[in-house]
Amino acid sequence: MYIFDLKNARGNAVGGKAGSLGEMLRMGLPVPSGYVITADAFENGDLKSAAAAELIDLLNKLPAAHTYAVRSSAIGEDGSENSFAGAYETVLDVKTEDIEKAVLKVAASAENERVDVYAKERSAETVGTAVVIQQYIAPDLAGVIFTADPISGSRGRMTGNFVKGAGEKLVSGEGMDGEFVIDAVKYAYSGNSEMTPYAKKLFGYAKKLAADGVPKDIEWAVSDGRVYLLQSRPVTTLFRNNYDDFDINDSLCGELLLSKTNVGEIFLRPVSPVTFGMVDMVSKVLGIPLISNVCGQLYLNISGICSMLMAFGVKKEKAFGMIKELAGGIPDTEVPVYPFDRNIVLKAVGNIIKNSFKKKDKKYHPKKIKGRFTELSLELTEKIRKTGSKSELLQIWNDDCEPFMTGVLSAITTGLDVKSLFGTRDKLEKICGTELADRLMSDCSGNGNIESLGPLLGIADVISGKMAREEYTIKYGHRDADEMELSMPFPYENPDFPDNVIEDYKNSGIDAYAMKAAQEKRREEAVNEFKAKYPSHSGKLDQMLKKYSDAVAGREIIRSDALRIFCIIREYLLRAGSLTGLGDDIFMLYTDEIKNLLAGNESCRNKIPVRRETYEKQMKMPNFPSMICGRFTLEEWQASGSPGGYYRFGETAAQSGDNVISGVAGSAGQIEGTARVLKNIDDAATIEQGDILVVPAANIGWVRVFPKISALVTDVGAPLSHAVIVARELGIPAVVSCQSASAQIHTGDRIHVDGTLGKVFVV
Repeated sequence: MYIFDLKNARGNAVGGKAGSLGEMLRMGLPVPSGYVITADAFENGDLKSAAAAELIDLLNKLPAAHTYAVRSSAIGEDGSENSFAGAYETVLDVKTEDIEKAVLKVAASAENERVDVYAKERSAETVGTAVVIQQYIAPDLAGVIFTADPISGSRGRMTGNFVKGAGEKLVSGEGMDGEFVIDAVKYAYSGNSEMTPYAKKLFGYAKKLAADGVPKDIEWAVSDGRVYLLQSRPVTTLFRNNYDDFDINDSLCGELLLSKTNVGEIFLRPVSPVTFGMVDMVSKVLGIPLISNVCGQLYLNISGICSMLMAFGVKKEKAFGMIKELAGGIPDTEVPVYPFDRNIVLKAVGNIIKNSFKKKDKKYHPKKIKGRFTELSLELTEKIRKTGSKSELLQIWNDDCEPFMTGVLSAITTGLDVKSLFGTRDKLEKICGTELADRLMSDCSGNGNIESLGPLLGIADVISGKMAREEYTIKYGHRDADEMELSMPFPYENPDFPDNVIEDYKNSGIDAYAMKAAQEKRREEAVNEFKAKYPSHSGKLDQMLKKYSDAVAGREIIRSDALRIFCIIREYLLRAGSLTGLGDDIFMLYTDEIKNLLAGNESCRNKIPVRRETYEKQMKMPNFPSMICGRFTLEEWQASGSPGGYYRFGETAAQSGDNVISGVAGSAGQIEGTARVLKNIDDAATIEQGDILVVPAANIGWVRVFPKISALVTDVGAPLSHAVIVARELGIPAVVSCQSASAQIHTGDRIHVDGTLGKVFVV
């Protein structure tokens, strides 16, 4: 069969345009009815005899009172990488008896010069052309709408233009009768008044088509007062990600504000394909646009989170305020937001709950595994290591690994006190000011020790005999600087762990418990000062600080527990690499590809060389700016003259003065000393006692060197960053989110760190 109703247009043979029209019809959108002749119906410029017979049958059924539009639907046309817009022929207002001639004319246009030139410029292939036959709509107005501004990439505004009558004059570039802009976040139309009666309806359709996150270029027409959609394709200039080659740059997919805070502290180097695949999968499972990938370097998607909060009724200013503490210092700039369908999150959360609770006797039921993550991960690790065949390993993934991950995610996402975590500081600052608020919040341990401090205090316990080495390895052997990069080994995999860590601690000559006790005393003094100065608020203070401490402690436990998932996945990957003979090349594949490989599908092996090449190229790139707004490429950034910090597309980032670097107060206190600028933890052995550590970002892996440093300065970070919390626990002054401190300060510089003001002075 060579001819299909457009509603049933699926698969490669129908081409990009017909596939898109079919999808729109199945979504219930107003697309003129029609048919598609598949690409394999043509041979040597003519229809195959069977296809010609099908066309004759179709023509006999078509109402003669209507006329038709005959258009191309080439394979690869209107795709995410290539559009071929205007390259092929289109024949409009065709009578039934002339359709066959028009079909052959459109099919023959695959050989024209326009197609050839476009294909050569884009290195694209032309491998066949299907043809669409649609009922012709005689337009009163016809035009184009972009669901994201094609110049800035902003998804918060839709832009469009139109002509009176048929749209060929517009798409050919011959003329335009009107243009318009629609605020896509809170509907507002501005532009030519002739479009006003139809704009809201068109906006609704466009918003529905853009809900998948891919900016669209949509052709439309108005006839007899009704809006029709004639075509939809990705805006190829705003959607260039190539997952097959691991060539991904989300900054090119729309105007977004991206920050390395938290994310950049976890992933200190470009991520491998398998790690990105896992992080991306978790974001999709949760339905939250958390992470963006810019050439292998991961960012927190501030725009995505703000847009999601606004979709749940939070005003933009409040949404921005809610994530400010999480994101650290954010430039005084408008946060780009875009329409977000909250049903995506609601559906995702519903699926997690459904999958976790549908069987009450399930082994990894959230209620059964809570508090047992370590025990269960050790059992599963042993099971994976003993697996003897690929089929058995695949079965373990389905029966154990995925249920374990779902159960853990379900268990750890409940009970987190977000309100106390992100609202306490603002409340205290309004009462007593920034300096005293910082001192009050400098110790989050309450009556115990937070999880992030455990790797450091645990070493002291091992040395004193309170904890066995084996217990320390089980409790903290999964915590490291690269703890979420699946291609990097965990500390517990090293037979010399924890002896090497114990040796480093002994050589430091510092007592971590004494440092913590001193900080607890300073915090107690701050509490007494607050109660003396603000007696009317003293009754609420203990309760506020208790809730905040519990919220911080809970967040740190969640982080540690979530890492058990990564331990299991890494063990699984190591075993898969061994059984398939791929070894470390297994880290160049995505999870689904590994499952297919274990099931016998070997096609993914061909993708490894180009991904390896991309990954190695990314590993050689410099650290990108700590914050990006809009389009970013390495070449454009370097041409801007900005070494780091905040980069906005089209602008040169403003730099701090030569002597003063502004950041965000992370941990109160002032100290002057010698800077030690390091790019990664591999060079930690060069730190000398009393150095001020200056790094692009600091995560839990750096905590073991904290006893040696007198202060901490980071390019990215926030008051709620894991390492900053530990710095406060130990009374180490810290200034975070300095944007480009590691580029402006050099090892050996004498600097003064003011963790109260959030400033660093180069002395």
